[in-house]
Formats: sequence, structure tokens, C-alpha cells
Amino acid sequence: LAARAASRSRPMLNTILSPVSMFCCGCSVRFGVGCIAIAHLAVCCFYVASACSNLIWKVPFLSSSWHPMAQLFFTAFCLVGIPITVMAFLGVMLRREINVRIYLVYLCLTFLIDIGGMVYVCLVEDPCNAVNYIVESLADQSGPKMKTFSGEAFMCGTFRIASYVAVTFVVLVEVYCLYIVWSMCEDIHAGRNGPELSELIPSKDDILKKRLRPPDGPYASIVGFAHCKVPGPYPSAYGTIKTSGMPGQGSIFGGTQHETS
Repeated sequence: LAARAASRSRPMLNTILSPVSMFCCGCSVRFGVGCIAIAHLAVCCFYVASACSNLIWKVPFLSSSWHPMAQLFFTAFCLVGIPITVMAFLGVMLRREINVRIYLVYLCLTFLIDIGGMVYVCLVEDPCNAVNYIVESLADQSGPKMKTFSGEAFMCGTFRIASYVAVTFVVLVEVYCLYIVWSMCEDIHAGRNGPELSELIPSKDDILKKRLRPPDGPYASIVGFAHCKVPGPYPSAYGTIKTSGMPGQGSIFGGTQHETS
């Protein structure tokens, strides 16, 4: 059903969007998807390690302020993503569409979860709460002088603007990554990044080595015929009369068999 839905939606998407031909104005799409998969794998491993530090080893780390259920859910999602990203990287190397297509679905789910988390942080939890936490921390360290701090409104506005800029940047980067991965899927489907015909030949590496090695045999150089030991009439000069050759004579160019007829 997923394949049918993708095949039905492909003509509509192709009329609206066209796959990109390069990544970051110079790199190939294949290289870009590989970089995205590696970076995504590193992020998944980082969040799993963070959750283990908070929940198992009781050492506060990045997501220590999250609810334990939220940490467990996000850790489970990242654990699912580790084999998917590895499979996507192998799909990029071997040019397998189904691997990259599954990773595209997982990347879309990641994008939706990130959007939901950023909307919750920016709208439900006001960024100004972080300002109050910073002011209270500075007041505890600086003493009663910091109690009369009057720049909370300015810091609140600065934090809000910074959070909106950061959210916009993250959304643009993730949308671009989705576009690159989708372009890779379309290129493989169209055959531009699919397996080449030469890959269907078994032991093709040996054939390429034979074709790419320097020429040898009697045509390798001007003295190649003397050193290649190609069967010739010597010492049977006439084919029917077998002679013992001409012992004691010097060889021509250091060879052992010579054409003397």
C-alpha cells in the first residue's frame, strides 16, 4: 500500500518539485544523504546516552529537566532510529531505494516531533521562564545587589527573539534535509543513481584490473617480443626439421627464443 501511495503521489510531486542535482552547491546528492544519515545517527546515540545518564546513572545531563516518560519515549524513538539510519547509509552506498525510502519516512516523523517540541517550548512554556531562572541563579551568586536587577524585560525580549530565530533555522535545515533525501529517492527510482549494469557482472573487479593494467606481451615495448616467451619456430626453424638450435651464440636483447627464418 505504501508503494502504491508513493507511486500515485510521485507525478503530483514531480509537477510541483523537481529533485535537486547537488547538495550544498557543489557536493553530490549521494554524499549529502550519507552526511545526513551519519549526523542523524550521532544525534540518536547522543540522546540515548543522555537518557541513560539521567535515568540509570542518576547523573543530570542535557534532558534532565524533561519528564521521565518523555525521556523514555524519545529514547525509544532514537533506538528505533539507529538501525534505520545505518540501513539508510548502506542503502546510499549500495543505491537501494527501499532503504532510503524507509529512512525518509522516519525523518518525516522526526521532523514532526521536533516541530511539536519547539512549538511547546516557544508557545506553551514561555522562553522568559529561562530568564527568571538565570536571574535567580545570578542573585544567589551575587548577593543582594542582584535582587534589584531591572533588565528582566530586555532579557525576556532577547530570549524570545533568539528562540524564534533558532526555531526558524532548525526548521529550514530539517526541511532541506528532507528535500535532499527525497531527491535521492527519486533519483534512484529514475535510475540516475541506481545500480549500474557493470555491477551485475560477477568478478567484475578482476576484469577491470585486467583491462586497466599496463600492456604486456610482445607488444609491450621494442624488446617485448624477446622477453615474452611466445612459442615460435626456434629451434625448429622450418617446422618439420627439428634442430638443436645454435648453442654458444649470444642472444638478441637477452631473449631465449628468436625468429631466425
